Amino acid sequence: MISVRKRALYSILTLLAVVFFIGCEVSFFVGFNGGSSTFFVRVTDAKPALPYGTEAVYVTFEDFFVHREGGEWISLPLAQMPYAVDLLEFHSGRTTTLVQPVSLEPGTYDRIRVSISSAAVLRDGSFHSVAIASGNLLVEMDFFFDLEDGRTLDLTIDFDLSQSLTLFQTAVASSYQLKPVLHINQTETAATIHGEISAETFAEYDSREATVSLFVDKDLSGDLSAGDEEYTRVVVDRDNPVFTIFWLVPEQGYTIQIEMDETGSPEFEQFVFPADLQKGDSFELNHSNPI
Repeated sequence: MISVRKRALYSILTLLAVVFFIGCEVSFFVGFNGGSSTFFVRVTDAKPALPYGTEAVYVTFEDFFVHREGGEWISLPLAQMPYAVDLLEFHSGRTTTLVQPVSLEPGTYDRIRVSISSAAVLRDGSFHSVAIASGNLLVEMDFFFDLEDGRTLDLTIDFDLSQSLTLFQTAVASSYQLKPVLHINQTETAATIHGEISAETFAEYDSREATVSLFVDKDLSGDLSAGDEEYTRVVVDRDNPVFTIFWLVPEQGYTIQIEMDETGSPEFEQFVFPADLQKGDSFELNHSNPI
């Protein structure tokens, strides 16, 4: 007969063998399938310059695709299918998940495609339909990003309503058109620009609101020229004079203009050099003094 001590020893050896075998199988399985990376996408908006009385802007996303360089389009799952979101709930740095975390093969991806099916505006208690130009149902953008093996990539899409939504108003009716303007950035490297407008400046111009416009200064001249383009526009209220422009591409030149009235002439202008706006940085306008 086998002693109790030997029986216990055999049991332990058998258990160790099973564990070792399972461990080998797991290692083989992982090695066989290769690595993977995690990818997900948020959506947001700046505090946009919209017609007075606008309470909500609903946009319905239908699909989201990424394109692998040299490969095919890959459809990714949205947070909801379809996903209708009030973009006015997500501004001033707040975001909502558009694409759930998903596993993708490591590699280089070069394009992003967003499908938008409908939109609506709530203004002064009434809903207004929004026409979407047929060419903009699918918004496709060049955007290169590398997915490293075992790493997570987090992107933020700034859906710029200030440039995307156009109001056509007559004496009898109002109508809207949506031509989506999207800015994409890696969330952890996005930069911000921060400023404050003084009570004295609001009083001087007898204004309740100021419009802050941000332009990409492509030629780094420090002045607006034909090749420069508006990146975004936000409204600053006299009762909330501190403002931040979020989700900016770092290491890029920008020109900021502030208008205090409706003349169209800026009362303040400042150029931000690429070296002053590194990854994750926040640049202070007017040397951190109220404007």
